[in-house]
Amino acid sequence: MITVRKAKLNDAGRLLEIYAYYITDTAITFEEEIPSLEEFENRIKTISNEHPYIVLEDDGEIYGYAYASSFVGRSAYGKSCELTIYLDKDARKKGYGRILYSELEKELKELGYTNMYACIGDPIFEDKYLTKNSERFHEHLGFTKIGSFYKCGRKFGNWYNMIWMEKIIADHNMKSERINIWKDGEYNYPYAFGFEPNMVSYLHDDDAKHPCMIVVPGGGYYIVSPTEAKIVADRFYKMGYNTFVVTYTTNLLWKEPLKDLPMEDLSRAIRLVRANADSYGIDENKVYVCGFSAGAHLVGSVCVHFDDIKDPDDQLENISNRPDAAILSYPVITSGEFAHRESFDALVGSDASKEELDYYSLEKQVTKDTPPTFLWHTATDETVPVENSYLYESALRKNGVLYALHVFSKGHHGLSLGNANWARHEFGDPYTYEQVFKTMEAIKNKEVEVSKEKEEELIRDYGEVKYVPDVTYPEIKLWPELADDFLKNM
Repeated sequence: MITVRKAKLNDAGRLLEIYAYYITDTAITFEEEIPSLEEFENRIKTISNEHPYIVLEDDGEIYGYAYASSFVGRSAYGKSCELTIYLDKDARKKGYGRILYSELEKELKELGYTNMYACIGDPIFEDKYLTKNSERFHEHLGFTKIGSFYKCGRKFGNWYNMIWMEKIIADHNMKSERINIWKDGEYNYPYAFGFEPNMVSYLHDDDAKHPCMIVVPGGGYYIVSPTEAKIVADRFYKMGYNTFVVTYTTNLLWKEPLKDLPMEDLSRAIRLVRANADSYGIDENKVYVCGFSAGAHLVGSVCVHFDDIKDPDDQLENISNRPDAAILSYPVITSGEFAHRESFDALVGSDASKEELDYYSLEKQVTKDTPPTFLWHTATDETVPVENSYLYESALRKNGVLYALHVFSKGHHGLSLGNANWARHEFGDPYTYEQVFKTMEAIKNKEVEVSKEKEEELIRDYGEVKYVPDVTYPEIKLWPELADDFLKNM
């Protein structure tokens, strides 16, 4: 039976026995001399007075321990802590490490900590003394690598790097609210079933002016995917942005094409953000929009057609709806040879005219006034071919628009952040499914007519939120930092 409890001083002998192996046989710790039992007891006592220090037992035998300790040691760092974990050398890959860290994180949350850090030895090349297993373990638990120190430790005649990894476990007094985009009487879509387009804010609770990132998830114009919503907003929030997630009108039933409705939703959201820049704590000249797949098509549509989108509110009409820059993630771009046909069918209908298709074929609509654009795609995208990004890149280049294009070697469609949080489905409340849920309720209540086959299909696919298990994608998970660098150096 596995139990986790507080460490006691009389555990010191067994814990030192576990730790000694890492000193003498590995570079996991840079300590080179085994401390005395008395010194190790003093370490346990000192740490336990200030922070959680726990051990894991299985059938009464200690197999590992973990503790938190002061981060840097100055009072302003009081909500942050450094974590340490060691397992018996013969007891790894049994889930003990995850159990210890889970209990430690729970205790730290209850104590009001916000940031957890891990200082980890990092091999330049893996050897018998040090591998990247510790980094992989922490990444799997939701830690993010935030810094690296080059050849700062030397042990066994070898130089080793050291990295810091971080996990945020509280929101740092983040301000968040849902904001309906349209006023009463301004919005109408016959298959909304009570849904109202909206945006959810994630704002820093301070007096600074932050750059703004408006996140627009994808979903083929028939849903708004939770996998590209809050998780992305959180990532940019942690990078210093005030962020918003827009849930726009979609066409799950494919009964009436959306036409300009999604563009009008996003355009209104941009205008609202700028109109309330002071209260939202944003720099109105740094309003950026980040879209994914069909959401990236929506972002691109506003980038090329912002002058066409009028607002029924006279005051908002006088506020710019042009993004200051855009991030297009595996974007739907063209209605031509490489089109994601379902997106265009939901948007303009399967019988759309050539003029309509050309209008929404974004590579044909770029001008010199199109905002600077950061594009990224994977070469192996099986749903929206990478040629979509190539076509848009060519149009940006020909029109003299500042841009960056990153094509990663592999990865399927819809990778979002591609990091450990994404792979573990840590997406938060799926509020972007509001229209889906209301549509499903309308079907069940016979408020809308659909065939029996269609009803069964919708209930199967959208009766509840379903996520497909996946793994991390180390290559693509760097794109937010690349995009941030692009935006800061425009």
